[in-house]
Amino acid sequence: MRLNKVVNNKLCTGCGLCTDNAMEIDKEGYIRPGSNLIDDELSRKSCPGINIAHYNNEKYDPTWGPIKDVFTGYSNNSEVLKLGSSGGGITSLLLELISNGLVDHVIQVGVSENNPIVNETKISTTFEDIIACTGSRYSPSSPLDAIRSVLNNDKVYGIVGKPCDIAAVRAMIAEDKSLEAKFPYLISFFCAGVPSLNGTQEILSKLKVKPEDLISFRYRGDGWPGLTKAITKNGLEKTMTYNESWGSILNRHLQSRCKICADGIGEAADIVCADAWHENDKDGYPSFEEANGRSLFVTRTKKGEELLDMAVMSGNMTVSKYQIANLQNIQPYQEKRKKLSFFRHLALRIMGRPVTTFKGYNLFHLGVRNLSIMALRDFIGTIKRVWQGRL
Repeated sequence: MRLNKVVNNKLCTGCGLCTDNAMEIDKEGYIRPGSNLIDDELSRKSCPGINIAHYNNEKYDPTWGPIKDVFTGYSNNSEVLKLGSSGGGITSLLLELISNGLVDHVIQVGVSENNPIVNETKISTTFEDIIACTGSRYSPSSPLDAIRSVLNNDKVYGIVGKPCDIAAVRAMIAEDKSLEAKFPYLISFFCAGVPSLNGTQEILSKLKVKPEDLISFRYRGDGWPGLTKAITKNGLEKTMTYNESWGSILNRHLQSRCKICADGIGEAADIVCADAWHENDKDGYPSFEEANGRSLFVTRTKKGEELLDMAVMSGNMTVSKYQIANLQNIQPYQEKRKKLSFFRHLALRIMGRPVTTFKGYNLFHLGVRNLSIMALRDFIGTIKRVWQGRL
């Protein structure tokens, strides 16, 4: 598939691999290659809008992917724990990589120096660099727009990205094994989708804050789950709960590719982090009440397992084992989307739309095993959304 077809059929994830530090925000508030698109062999063979594969031979859980082990835990550094979105998991792993000289730099996403609601790719080297990128960023990001500029230097990079970003890098490594030494650690997180910048604009409107008056904006962090917080030039602070910002606004602005994604859990990564929400005994759904931060860790490769062990042995983290069978209780959305992916893809194919191929994800077998009224409704709903031009 040509890359312009990927973009035109709303399969683009905005990863940035098909540009060289030149992504653009389109009129819908998503990040896209635009006129800077590089449609070469590297782009086509690795594009997560065309194909996704985890390239992992570990024991495969039909819902949760290749798994070596599962833990919950938190950073023992009070600053990391406070600023991180959950238990400071990803930040702690990145600090471990840098402090032990396992990589020279980390490619990650942080807030733009020019606009506090916009993301930009950062190449971090120090503790201060990494700390500056703590906290979730629920707006478009393209960490792979830096890849082409570093391919030919002699540095080693760890990469943090959305599941689709990491799958693209894993595909690059599968094509060229020498790149495994260049990008030895791939870290991801559970992702519920990428909201448009229009979603953030709606939050600001609800908070009655003008974008031009903004000097700081955090989607989460400074607590768990932490408040969405806008700070203006005159020192005014406006806040919104995570339930309000994500649950009522941002999740209604997701890009189309995210709505049909079968991998929100980073199956191609070495290790994946997420919120280890506490179960709510009242209705069986996770509790989003403020609490001490706690991260979920899913190790998917030996390398990921060893990195987590290193962080624990150095005293930077405290972890405890977690039962895979209980994941559905604290991450019900991810369980549901994986089980329904086959029906959404089938609906798109029936409607004549191209669909991203998820190789090795067992979507057909998972769909057959979970055939239900809910699956049928989702199938019909997808057809309706395509027919109405909403997908």
